[in-house]
Amino acid sequence: MIRKLRSTGTGLGRRAVVVTATLPLLALAACQGAEAESGGDGPIRIGVLAPTSGSVSADGEGMVRATRLVVDKVNAEGGIGGRQIELVIADDACEAQAGTQAAQKLVNDKVVAIVGGFCSSATLPAIELFHRNGDLPFVVAVSSNPKVTDAGYPNITRYIGRDDQEAPVLTTYVIDQLKSTKLAIMNDNTEFSRSVAQNVEKNVKTAGGTQIVYNDSIQPGQNDYRAALERVRTTGADTLLYTGFYPEFGVLAKQWKSLNQPYQIVGGASSIDLSVIKSSPEAARDERFSIVSYPTASLLDNAKATAFREAYRKAYNAEPAQYDVFQYDATEGLVAALKENPDDLSTEALNKRLRALSFEGITGQISFDDRGDRKAFPFLAVRAKDDTTFGPVFQFAPDGGWAAVGS
Repeated sequence: MIRKLRSTGTGLGRRAVVVTATLPLLALAACQGAEAESGGDGPIRIGVLAPTSGSVSADGEGMVRATRLVVDKVNAEGGIGGRQIELVIADDACEAQAGTQAAQKLVNDKVVAIVGGFCSSATLPAIELFHRNGDLPFVVAVSSNPKVTDAGYPNITRYIGRDDQEAPVLTTYVIDQLKSTKLAIMNDNTEFSRSVAQNVEKNVKTAGGTQIVYNDSIQPGQNDYRAALERVRTTGADTLLYTGFYPEFGVLAKQWKSLNQPYQIVGGASSIDLSVIKSSPEAARDERFSIVSYPTASLLDNAKATAFREAYRKAYNAEPAQYDVFQYDATEGLVAALKENPDDLSTEALNKRLRALSFEGITGQISFDDRGDRKAFPFLAVRAKDDTTFGPVFQFAPDGGWAAVGS
C-alpha cells in the first residue's frame, strides 16, 4: 500500500514558527502515534523521505522503487506479525524547506519510522524535526554529511559513509594515484558538495605537497560551464575535482572534453550516473577522466547485487539508479528491526534494535558505531568501459590504500 505526499505549503520562516509553537503537542502526537502502531491489526506505516521532484528526481524515484521491492516481498509473505506495511512517501525535493515540510507530513501521518534521505540539505532539517518529535527512527540511506550523526541523536542509523570518510579517500586518490601537485576543487553549492569540498581542502593542506589553486562553486541547473572550466585552466591546475551531483558533472565532462582542457577531471561519489556517459561517452572513456565512487548498483559484483538488479528490472523494466542499493539495504535493515519484535514498535525499542543490527547486505557487511555511522567499506575509481557502463579502474581498501583493479 502506498500513499504519495508532495511538499507544498508556506514559506520556511512561517513554517518554523508554527513548528516551534506546537512542539509539545507534536512530540506527544509522535509518541502516541508510535504507541498506536505498536499493536492492533492495522497496517504498519513506514515513511520514505526522498527527492521525487527536482534535479535528482530520478534518484528519488529509484529510492521509492527499491523500498517497494522489499515491502512488496514482505507483504506477499504475510507482512510483519500478520500486519501489512503501508508506505507513506514524502518528497523533499533535495531542498531544506521542502525537507522540513515533508518531514512534518510524515510526523503528522504517524509513521513508525522513516527510511531515505538523499540530499543532506533536505535530510538535516528533517533530522532535527524527527528528533524534536520523540526521536522518530530515521534510517538514512544516502545522505553523507557528518552533521547527520554528529549531533549524537539515538534515532539515526546511516547506511552510507560520511563526507569526512570520502574526503580522505579523494585526497589520497588525487595526490597518490593521480600525482596531482596543483589541485582545483569545484562544488555545486549544495550542503553536501560544500562539505566534501571543505573536507578535501583540509585533508590536502594536512598532507602537504599539493597546492590548491582554485576552490569555487558553480550554479546548479545551468547548461554552460565553459567559463568556469576556463578559469580552472588559467590557474595552472593539473587536476579538477568536482564534489557535486551528476547532472552538472555530465555537462562539465562534455565541455571539458570539447575544450580539450589539459587537466584531469575527477568526480566525487555523487557524480556517478549512467547519464554522465550518455552526455559524453568520449569524455567518460578518456584516461584523464574518473569518478571516485562508493560501490553502487552497476558496480557491485556479488550474488545479492545480481539478484537485486534482476528483481528491479523485472518489476520496473528499468535499471536501478546508482544509490538504490543503499536504500534497499536500509529498508531491509528497518524490516529486520520491525520483525525482531512486532509487538513492540515503540520509538525507543526500534532505535535500539536498529543501532544493534549486523548483517550482510548488497553493499557489504553492515553494522554501526555508537553514533549510528556505518563502519568503513571500500571505494572504487571508475571510468566508462563502453558507451553504456562504468567499470572499476582502481580500488581502495581501508587497510591497504589505492591499487589498480586486478593487481
